[in-house]
Amino acid sequence: MKVLSLHSAGHDTGVGYFEDGRLVYAVETERLTRVKHDHRSDIALHHVLARPEVDTAGIDLVAVSTPVRGSLLRIPDLDRAMERITAGAPHHRTVCELLGRRVECVVVTHEVSHGALAAHYAGHAEGTTVLVNEGRGQITRSSLFHVRDGRLEWTEKDPLPWYGNGFGWTAIGHLLGYGLGPTITGKVMALGGYGTPDPGIRETLLAVDPRVMHDLELAQRVQTELAARPEFARDFERMANVVATFQELFTETVHATLERHAVRIGAGVGPLALGGGCALNIVANSELRHRFGRDIAIPPPCGDAGHLVGAGIYALKYLYGQEVAPVEVYANGGGESREAVLEAVADAGLTPVPYDGSAVARLLADGGVVAFLEGRAELGPRALGHRSLLGSPAVPGMRKRMSEELKQREWYRPLGAMMRAERFAALHPGERPSPYMLFEYPLPEGTASEARHVNGTCRIQTLGPEQVRLDALLTEFEALSGVPALINTSLNGPGRAIAQTARDVLDDFAHTGVELYVFDDLMAYRAGTAR
Repeated sequence: MKVLSLHSAGHDTGVGYFEDGRLVYAVETERLTRVKHDHRSDIALHHVLARPEVDTAGIDLVAVSTPVRGSLLRIPDLDRAMERITAGAPHHRTVCELLGRRVECVVVTHEVSHGALAAHYAGHAEGTTVLVNEGRGQITRSSLFHVRDGRLEWTEKDPLPWYGNGFGWTAIGHLLGYGLGPTITGKVMALGGYGTPDPGIRETLLAVDPRVMHDLELAQRVQTELAARPEFARDFERMANVVATFQELFTETVHATLERHAVRIGAGVGPLALGGGCALNIVANSELRHRFGRDIAIPPPCGDAGHLVGAGIYALKYLYGQEVAPVEVYANGGGESREAVLEAVADAGLTPVPYDGSAVARLLADGGVVAFLEGRAELGPRALGHRSLLGSPAVPGMRKRMSEELKQREWYRPLGAMMRAERFAALHPGERPSPYMLFEYPLPEGTASEARHVNGTCRIQTLGPEQVRLDALLTEFEALSGVPALINTSLNGPGRAIAQTARDVLDDFAHTGVELYVFDDLMAYRAGTAR
């Protein structure tokens, strides 16, 4: 079966294509346009339909998450579909027009698409409890699902109060002067590590009218009232205390909800999975995993970008009964030809040379910064080695250089690190790995100082030997420096989406402090860089 899977409206749009239960091609719109959270799904759709690996004429089914861009997919009964979905239906079967012909179509409710993707990462195991938690879905802010008898059952809508969901994070960010939009939550969450939970602030937040997340006028009144209180003043220390308090409340609330609803297995709980943008909350993820004593399945594209596969997975698995292969995280776009890389390097006035892992490791050990591009990009917002800026976490000032100067991020935001799985196991015996950089771990002082957050933790990506080039690079770097990790942050300049191509990388970093650019089996030094 050939399925086109779309997230067609809202932020983080994109398109995926499945054949016989396997994701063949996918791309997020923002990687094509370099506009963060781009909504112009027609660009991604035209790109995907033009790909040689996509059998456009043979597409059997279109699966699209809500909301739906009606002008892109002409669905004759779209109004009826949205009426049913607004009333709580998980999906609506219909038809749509695609390239001049009618094709079967499934409109999948936003929350259900998130839930199906999270369940997929849990292997659709019987008894899996899925919590979808986000700022705003189609009809909820949070939803609970259970996998039962091969079905994905929507068991509760809005189980979380405002201080346990994405609306709450948006509201806190707005209250503290960060504005609105999908980019602000990460900035706000990072403040919490510098603060201390405050019982008075907690009491104030708990006293807010619970209807606040459904009533805009009430929300605005509450914001005005809280902003006038001294404990919510916009100096750094007090803002950090507010966020630390909210983070504690959020984590406790999510844990209590999962504790109530998870399937019991002996003295513990059955499989757990998280979906929606709040599944990027590393503090909560780590605490949940610790408290439940088991791993938690989280898709790397757990936010709205994940709909480009989530809608298709739901249709294939839960409507058509077809098994779906695991989704490879390095599946965003199709990589880049050697010819395109050579052209971009020449246009930047640089000289390409063959990739030399030993030279890259030496440059990193000596304090250089490397832009590293390999193969297909990652799905989702995390850089996992295929579109990464790399630097040594042992070089004083490296965090400031990479985060504040190269990327122009806020000074207080931490950086993640990548580490070979075997070295991680030696440093953290008995701990579960983190291949998608979705959990934090205590980092001994002096281990990788520039990647260590103020609270003594680090967001670590554990890297397996299947990533041959990166595994070898980390091995050589450690042999030279004695440091078992590299700083790993996303490969994008200020305000831009993660780079997809060599030309994107050079547009962002050719005239900055990056010394070396790696493009698959080629690399190029910045002019004047010592070799």
